[in-house]
Amino acid sequence: MAKPERSATTIYLERRIVRAARIKAALTGRSLSDLANEGLTRLLSEDKRDLGLARKRRKERVRTYEELLKDLRRDGVLPSRRGHPAAIGPP
Repeated sequence: MAKPERSATTIYLERRIVRAARIKAALTGRSLSDLANEGLTRLLSEDKRDLGLARKRRKERVRTYEELLKDLRRDGVLPSRRGHPAAIGPP
């Protein structure tokens, strides 16, 4: 498999991050570029996965905050509003 084309860029990182990355690169026999590419690829993959899940759930009915509180009270997760001064949210 051919290596993807690369592009040079300048990024500004915290010194401690650069120091840790250099140590990681040296210990693993990889370059800083490889580590940066891997990290950015993972980050972007998370976004892609989240967007995919959002698309799948687009047609789901949205519950209001009040409905959520009502369900949590019904299930005993939150105390009922009656006689409880610290109860959360609207009645």
